[in-house]
Amino acid sequence: MPMQLRQATPDERTKCLSLLHDADEDDARTLMTMADPACTTYLAAEGDHLIGAAVLRWDQHEAEIVYIAVAADRRGQGVGKQMIVALMAEARSRGMRAVLVGTANSSIGNIAFYQKCGFRMDHIRRDYFSYLTQPVIEDGIPIRDMIVFRLALD
Repeated sequence: MPMQLRQATPDERTKCLSLLHDADEDDARTLMTMADPACTTYLAAEGDHLIGAAVLRWDQHEAEIVYIAVAADRRGQGVGKQMIVALMAEARSRGMRAVLVGTANSSIGNIAFYQKCGFRMDHIRRDYFSYLTQPVIEDGIPIRDMIVFRLALD
């Protein structure tokens, strides 16, 4: 059965929360972002099976993928790439010129993934993760900065 990406209803947002916990461990912050009128929550499903979720913030000329996550049992199977393709189509249909996405400086897999999807490094949000209360290490690298990628839609 093919993957289908669609907007989540307000009631379905809580279903997405467990997946998005991988993108941000602070459920209150994630729920607040999903409730923001400038944001849209999407779910990716195969039939009734939730396999991914994303939240995009829409601006006048560009969008930002605030959160994106794929179910652990579906990672490495092309679901994330399919989600990115569908989200880019949605952004184009809304007249966006570009889409941004950020990831931690230590998230080596994510850095490679976004580049494989066509994103280019754009800028660094220095000390973005300073709100973390303890030193967090990923792949042996302290999480400090956010690398922001941009995909031009022109």
